[in-house]
Amino acid sequence: MNKEKKDFTSLLVEQFKSCTNPPNYKEAIIAKVITVEPLSLHIDSDKTLLTEGENLLIAEGFRFRCNIDKTTALSQGVPSDLTSAKGVKETHSYTPNNACNMPNAISYLAEAIEKINTELLAYKCMLKQGDYVIICPTEISEKYIVIEKVL
Repeated sequence: MNKEKKDFTSLLVEQFKSCTNPPNYKEAIIAKVITVEPLSLHIDSDKTLLTEGENLLIAEGFRFRCNIDKTTALSQGVPSDLTSAKGVKETHSYTPNNACNMPNAISYLAEAIEKINTELLAYKCMLKQGDYVIICPTEISEKYIVIEKVL
């Protein structure tokens, strides 16, 4: 009976090992950016080239971060618009004894937009040639997903 338990225990240990250590398990990899559009990366000491649309997929969150301010409207247009908005002065002749709150409201709105713009631009991923990114293999053979930029 003792021998039977030992055989069962050995079998159970072998089964756990095969479950937790799959033979095709691949870890995340750090890759070097070769080109940005289309995104292409080198891995394996520059032996393997991964190209967006072929064997390289982009995580949606990463794509969003890289596309923030792609038109440069946030970094070029919004600051001058905010300066103009903060410069607005408005008076109402029909309320001579009461101060107008409109200039304050415009200023507060402009400050709020400026804070949001600053936060959004800080979230932007500025990817350029020579940068490094973290990629993970997919279950599909030889396909990888870009997850994040390495700082």
